[in-house]
Formats: sequence, structure tokens, C-alpha cells
Amino acid sequence: MAAASALLMAALAVFAAAAAAALDTSPVPFDAGYAPLFGGDNLVRSADGRSVTLKLDRYTENHDELDFELLGNRRGHGWRVQTNMYGNGSTARGREERYHLPVEPTVAGVHRYAIAWTPNNIVFYLDGVPIREVVRVPSMGGDFPSKPMSVYATIWDGSAWATDGGKYKVDYAYAPFAAEFSDLVLSGCDASSVADPEGCQVDLLTHDVAVMAPSKRAAMRGFREQYLTYTACRDRVRYKTTVFPECDDLANGDSSFHLWGESKKKRRRSSSPLQYSSSMQ
Repeated sequence: MAAASALLMAALAVFAAAAAAALDTSPVPFDAGYAPLFGGDNLVRSADGRSVTLKLDRYTENHDELDFELLGNRRGHGWRVQTNMYGNGSTARGREERYHLPVEPTVAGVHRYAIAWTPNNIVFYLDGVPIREVVRVPSMGGDFPSKPMSVYATIWDGSAWATDGGKYKVDYAYAPFAAEFSDLVLSGCDASSVADPEGCQVDLLTHDVAVMAPSKRAAMRGFREQYLTYTACRDRVRYKTTVFPECDDLANGDSSFHLWGESKKKRRRSSSPLQYSSSMQ
């Protein structure tokens, strides 16, 4: 019995040694086991990738951003869609616009949201229809996005402001909430590897999505007349006497907006396809 116990203990010791040998605890290069989430230049990797330096300093908001945001609503009330633009961290000068969403995003069917961003203009599209154009003017300075950007999507809780100024909060009894994305198209000038940047910019500027032909302007004007509910260009409460330089078409002579930028027009909800989509494919 003693001999058998000794053999059993020896076998267990050999097994434990083999298991320990199979677990590799040697250091790995940073890229092999980790990925930076945020911090930018405050995370510095060594040349061999074996060490990382983290730096702490005062954070300066200087990012560029272009947004499509789907805003939920109270039961029985229609969805809204918001577009926005930041340049060089100009979050205190957000260029928000909101529209009644003329399609139902929660039922079967796919809807296309697109942004054409060039050095001269930005065009937002919904199902092939241009709904907003921001034309770059020199006096915009750094407020016009000009840095390399990435595409990302998220779901977040905007209860503090999104529904009637924060009056109605998200009801998590209906969670989880889900958004499905498909058919991602990403085309443009790769900031890190483009071989001919000037030629690439010419291709962008002359592409159909960036050129606003008269028919597209008419389509955009029709959409905005029917669905626009708020524009920062008209918000004298938030921005006092400030008029954004790209807002000349809305800055003067129109009494159809309240001082806080909301439209006075009664907007009808619509679930029919956008009538201009067939010519904007």
C-alpha cells in the first residue's frame, strides 16, 4: 500500500509539472496581447514592443467629428434623426440639425445613411437623398473637419437631452436594445498610405456623391422643407448673436423658426419611401 501511494504521488507530481510547463508565462510584445483603446500620444510603446509608457497631462479636446444620430422617442411619437459636425474640438459650437425621420427604422427593411466628406463640402444622405450640405468657407477656420477620421457606431443613453430636452428617460425594462448594421462602404483617401493625395482629392471632389447637381439640390430643399425641425443656424437662445458663416441661407429674413431654433411648422409623419431615392442611387 505504501508503495502504491508513493507511485500515485509521483504520478501526480509529474502531471502537475507537465501542466505547469504547458502554461507559457513569458512576456509577450504589446501588440500580441493588448490594443490601445484611447489616449493617443499619451501611450508610448518602446521600439521592441516590450514596454509601454503612459503619460498624464491636461486633456485638450481637438477631435473632428461628423454624426448621424437616430433619436428615439416616446411611444406613439416618431423617431428623429440628427446630423452634427465638429472641427478641432469645437463642441461648444455644435452644428446640430434635427429632422423627423420619414422612415420607420425599427421595422423590416434596410435604410442607408451616408456622409460625403471632401475638402470643400460635407453632404449627408438618407436613402440616397441629400438632406444637408455644409459648404466650407474660409471664415469657418478649424471648425471644418480636416483631420483623418475613422468610422464607428455605438448605442448610448442620451436621456439627458434627446427626448423633449431630457424630460423622458430610457426605459430599461425594454432592454437590451439592438442596432443592426450591414453593407458598410468606406471609400476615400487613406491618410496613412495614399500614394497620390492630390489625385485622390480630385477623385473625391468630382464624384457624384460630392457634386450637388440642381436635381439633388431640389431634392434636398424638398426634404428640408418637409422634415427639418431644428437647426443651430436659427438658435439665437443658445448662440445669442453668433451666426455661423455657413448659415447665410438661414440667418436672416425667415420667421418660421422660434428663437431657440425649432421650426414653427407642423410636420407630418410619413412612412412612405422617400420620393427622390430612385434618382439618387
